[in-house]
Amino acid sequence: MFVLNEQIVNYFLEAGQSSKSTIEGQEKNEQIFYKILMQTLLLFLSLLIIAVYIFGKWTASRLTTPLHLIADGIQDIARGQYNKRLNFNASYELAQIQNDFNKMAEQLEKVEKENQRLEENKQRMLVDLSHDLKTPITTVRGYVEALELGLINEEERKRRILSLISNKVELVSELIDNIFELSKLNSSNYPVMVQKSDIAEFMREIAIEYYEQFSEKNFMFQCTIPQDVIDYPFNATLLYRAISNILSNALKYNPAGTIVQLELVSKENGIEIVIQDNGIGIPPAIEEKIFEAFVRGDQTRKSDGGTGLGLAIAKQVIEKHGGEITLTTNGWTSFKLFLPQK
Repeated sequence: MFVLNEQIVNYFLEAGQSSKSTIEGQEKNEQIFYKILMQTLLLFLSLLIIAVYIFGKWTASRLTTPLHLIADGIQDIARGQYNKRLNFNASYELAQIQNDFNKMAEQLEKVEKENQRLEENKQRMLVDLSHDLKTPITTVRGYVEALELGLINEEERKRRILSLISNKVELVSELIDNIFELSKLNSSNYPVMVQKSDIAEFMREIAIEYYEQFSEKNFMFQCTIPQDVIDYPFNATLLYRAISNILSNALKYNPAGTIVQLELVSKENGIEIVIQDNGIGIPPAIEEKIFEAFVRGDQTRKSDGGTGLGLAIAKQVIEKHGGEITLTTNGWTSFKLFLPQK
């Protein structure tokens, strides 16, 4: 009986020790688990911080940097630096903003250049106008003073001087009339009344008028005008002014023997009037600005020449009719006046 009880006691003692070892093992495992968990958590946080940093750098390059560049570009445009362009890689939305910005800058640059060109033309026109008015007025004043002081006694010489004074006054009057006419045509509110009429007959009348003038100066004047009736709505007074300005220039600046051609062509999309000659031509340096005010084909400012406004007026007249005037030089100086079908 005693032995049995001792065995039982030993059993329970061993069981207790075994249970204690199990508990200690579990605690050790838990410690290892939490240690691994903490290490994993620290590793995750480290990777997260690295990922956030990399993402931040990527975002800066893809978003923040383009926004800074756009802001700088806007400031440059505000300072008048219209040649500024953006060039960066970004998302679709920012790329669209970049394209729109560059288009805006390009348009502003074109407008600025056009404004500069207009300002330069304005200054040049003022200088040319001053010259064209001052030269004949100075001449007239000199001759008038000479007549008043009795320095010119011969009757024949007096007649020549009076004729010269008359011509100078007429030139000044023509210049003023042309400036007034051009200023009206430049106005968008200037009304152009048109009337449907036979433009072929209108052209024949102009040809008859100029035929004698060209013959007197030994020019060859050739006309090609259809015999059919060609009805077209136009302003006869203004269109006559445009055509006569070009014909008068051909007569004024070319030598005897020059061939001048006048042609009327009826097309499906409108009317084309061609005026061309094989005379001295127009210098290439002024071809592009030949339709600007005070530009002359001979590149000189002669007090006895034209006003330099004829082609500028012709251009405005044709544009008032909704058409276009162009110049081509390929051995012949050719002006084409196109009037669209209405």
